[in-house]
Amino acid sequence: MTEPRDPDLFDWRPPLTARRETPPVGRTAGLVGRATPGMPPRARARHFSTKGSARSVRPVRSAAGGQRRVMVKARVVRMTPGAKKALMTHVRYVAREGAGADGEQGRYFDGRNDDADARAFAGRCETDRHHFRLIVNPEDGRDLPDVKAYARCFMAQVESDMGTPLDWVAGAHFDTGRPHLHILLRGKRDDGRDLVLPREYVSHGLRGRAQELATEILGPRQEKSSDIEREITANRFTRLDRMLLAGVRDGQLALESIPAEQQSDALRRLVHLETRGWVTREGPEGWSVPVDFRERLQAHGEREARERAAAKAMWGSQWSGQVGRLEPLEPAAGETVTGAYLGVQSIGPYGSGPQALVLETFDGRLGHVRLPSLDGALVLDRIPLGAIVQIHAQARPARASDQTIAEVAAESGGVYSAAAHGALRPEDSPTFIDRHLRRLEAMSREGACRSWGEGRFAIGADYPEAAAAVDRAKLGATELRVRVRDPRPLAAQVRAQAFTWLDQCLRVQVDIATGGPLAEEMRIRLQERAGVLRAWGVGSGEPLRLGKADETVLRGMEVKSVFERLGAHGKPVDLARTGQSFSGVYMEKVHVAGMPYAVVEGRYGITLAPWRAALEACRGQAMTGVLQGGSVDFRFGQQLGRGQGLEL
Repeated sequence: MTEPRDPDLFDWRPPLTARRETPPVGRTAGLVGRATPGMPPRARARHFSTKGSARSVRPVRSAAGGQRRVMVKARVVRMTPGAKKALMTHVRYVAREGAGADGEQGRYFDGRNDDADARAFAGRCETDRHHFRLIVNPEDGRDLPDVKAYARCFMAQVESDMGTPLDWVAGAHFDTGRPHLHILLRGKRDDGRDLVLPREYVSHGLRGRAQELATEILGPRQEKSSDIEREITANRFTRLDRMLLAGVRDGQLALESIPAEQQSDALRRLVHLETRGWVTREGPEGWSVPVDFRERLQAHGEREARERAAAKAMWGSQWSGQVGRLEPLEPAAGETVTGAYLGVQSIGPYGSGPQALVLETFDGRLGHVRLPSLDGALVLDRIPLGAIVQIHAQARPARASDQTIAEVAAESGGVYSAAAHGALRPEDSPTFIDRHLRRLEAMSREGACRSWGEGRFAIGADYPEAAAAVDRAKLGATELRVRVRDPRPLAAQVRAQAFTWLDQCLRVQVDIATGGPLAEEMRIRLQERAGVLRAWGVGSGEPLRLGKADETVLRGMEVKSVFERLGAHGKPVDLARTGQSFSGVYMEKVHVAGMPYAVVEGRYGITLAPWRAALEACRGQAMTGVLQGGSVDFRFGQQLGRGQGLEL
């Protein structure tokens, strides 16, 4: 069994986020100091579980003012039926071989013992509603004299903030070059009630406590002057800006509210922000800060990051000297943009995050579009530069999960719960239902629905529209779909035995835009392609025209050439048929007649099945599949074993 990768915070991994719980607004807004009979169950639970605890804990000094940097990530894990096995996997991973300080096996500890029983801890979590997983990664962890003592002091402060003793175990990893802590925390208070970490405490308090403690042990952080200089003139949201926002009151910032040792850097930063129009001076030492200050800076920073990513995507190519032509492309809903593929590059440090796709369009633009994640760009995997790519923008559709939630709630008196979902749709798996619960938890924080606690949510008649509005606000009003129209550059299409993009243009007599270098090349290649097709006896007329029969001939030539290449070693090649079950190893992706197919090589033959992006994570793995309704249901690894009685 392969353990999961070490979630080092400075390498890519799926994000760890804590479930944010916010008190309901309205009739309970004024009940700050007491609980009332009219208080909803969720508000009552929050009132008693957080009574006497610190709701907001921020460091006295920001990291820009000498505070030691510590990255803290928190994740709340619901104890669903399958969570016990996942928790034991995580327990084994934290205590893996080689994770100790001297290369020995990792060991657990708690507030009193250096050899804690993590399995017993997992057993105590079985009856809990949830548990927490924390990762505490000090930037200067190698300089800490005692990582265990640091963890115990940190958790003691958390206990003080929450107003209750906590049940926790922790393990330290020393094999990544940056010693860091993995902490498991039960979701129960000492009196048996659920432990709820307030949203503000998860966002700022945990990190603030960890930074204060590291600074107390190691002393103030010595900032590099070059780092500060870059932050002063950066056109993005920085740590200096976070410090400035901490001193804003009613949209006004007084310089005297900033610690004396940071006022010089803060003043220079404010002057820079004023020149860019992001803040306004209101006097010798006063500034007006807009409500959307952070959002505006973040949006501007992302635009600059997208431009840098687009330029980086072109490095080393024949277009690298044309960076000055780059411009953003923002297609409206219903608009289609077609051009030559020039590269794709991640925006920011996370490879799975937003991507900048660069293409040269036929109307003369050298532009880049933003794809929300790597999944949207996987269709371009192993596609050569110059391939013809089409981007279609469509209005962001409502999610099918939101419609399912609304339908279940409509049959349950306007309330959604896992029990109601399971009773009305017994064919849906617990994992599938749990995804709907996580979706509702996110939507309740955005106000699209209301949580009543214990996995119950009040769903209004307009919930699908409200949830779609939240998605549009966060992800944009349009959704971009990328399609490879031809995996060959224009020059390679001239003599290709296939129905190419050039052939599509010949068939419909496309009116080529003027003024762009790609359009000029296309005119030349169309003439060359027409000559080749005449020599093959395909098409007729002047200028050359292609009919449906000609298209069929060219597509047949393409299928034949692909099948001959794949079957060069003697194995028969066939297309998957509806209802057909096939198995083998996913080898590669090929394009046939403008559509991507997955090549699945079995013991006795090769099958071409419709491709989808999720397959790229399983390249080289054994799989089985069944074609139904134009798409394939794939199973890999242990899923395949369970289906064939081969459980490990």
